[in-house]
Amino acid sequence: MHLGEGIRVALGSLWSYKLRTILTILGNIVAVTSVIAVVSLIDGMDLFVRQEIAEEGSNVLTLRRVDELQALTNFDEFLDSLHNPDITLEDYRALREVDLTSVDRLAAFDRSSARVEHEGRSIRDARVEGWTADYPSFRDSELSAGRHFNAFEERNSRPVAVIGSEVAERVFRGASPVGGTIRVYGRHLEVIGVLEEQSGFLGHDPNVVVVAPLGRFRKIFGARRSLSVRLRVAEIASLEDARHEVRMHMRIRHGLRPADEDDFAVTSSERIVTLWKSISQAIFTALVLLVSISLVVGGVVIMNIMLVSVTERTREVGTRKALGARRVDILWQFLAESVTLSMIGGVLGILLGFGLASAISVLSPLPYAIKPWSILAGLFVTFGVGIFFGIYPANRAARLDPVEALRSE
Repeated sequence: MHLGEGIRVALGSLWSYKLRTILTILGNIVAVTSVIAVVSLIDGMDLFVRQEIAEEGSNVLTLRRVDELQALTNFDEFLDSLHNPDITLEDYRALREVDLTSVDRLAAFDRSSARVEHEGRSIRDARVEGWTADYPSFRDSELSAGRHFNAFEERNSRPVAVIGSEVAERVFRGASPVGGTIRVYGRHLEVIGVLEEQSGFLGHDPNVVVVAPLGRFRKIFGARRSLSVRLRVAEIASLEDARHEVRMHMRIRHGLRPADEDDFAVTSSERIVTLWKSISQAIFTALVLLVSISLVVGGVVIMNIMLVSVTERTREVGTRKALGARRVDILWQFLAESVTLSMIGGVLGILLGFGLASAISVLSPLPYAIKPWSILAGLFVTFGVGIFFGIYPANRAARLDPVEALRSE
């Protein structure tokens, strides 16, 4: 029996029992759908993590009051760190004045959200960032129009701003934003530049942003806020040296004794990568266990149905053998039916998995990505399930005695 003929006979048999076929492949569908959906969402999260790393830079350290990611790794220590003192403008200036041999550039920033208005049009929750003048070195700040603010405007807290492309489109409605005025939290700012459009992840739109000098930001939102300081290292190999230098100077500024824990955090993109690897590995481990159980259940159901099919078609097997069918032909016929049954479940599971991942992405901020290897893995696994759980029923059918088979009712 040729491959095509075996599949045709298998499909004809499965079509004759539609409801039973659907119930049989349900386990495979659930298992493969789970794999494809979770893998697609994790691959989307990988893209997001890489985007975050690209934005922050692999050679950039961030000094902040607390490490928010610690809430996922050690919640008790995170709660203790909430008592840390603020990172102040004086801390930033002190780091600029000392000789940090491994650091070639640094900038302080803070961020909040506020309503942005212009001539009756507004955006309710735009992200507002306050930076020192070196900010183009630390964020994706390519301009489509205008210019960045300079050190003089930053030192004098000038009421100027660089806005995202979405802000420009929604509040200026086609008019040139450069030279126009917007109101942020009720305060007027002159638009001097417009950022190029960027792609977003996890529901985060980087184009709904207003970037202003840090001094002006603090006049709008208040000066009693903790800052973050970004420090760029000339060579990635010097990253740990730079971290040590920053820690040493901050410990001296905060008057910490040798036995005292740091009352600040110095983080890098490596921290994001390490955390994400641990999270994704845990998800994959749990997924493998759950899917294995589902596949075994689905495989057992397929084997039981195939055994029932062998019993129901005993006379058919006897007739085929009487007409000259070899044992290998009968074996191939039922094995092809088992594999076809399993593969149908796999294909439907793949389609439903991508559909589920897409629906989750639409209804939530989680991104997803389609990877060819996940499709191949789903097909390979379901093919293996069909072979493994189809061998016994197929072999049982092949071993039937033709005379006894023809006598059966």
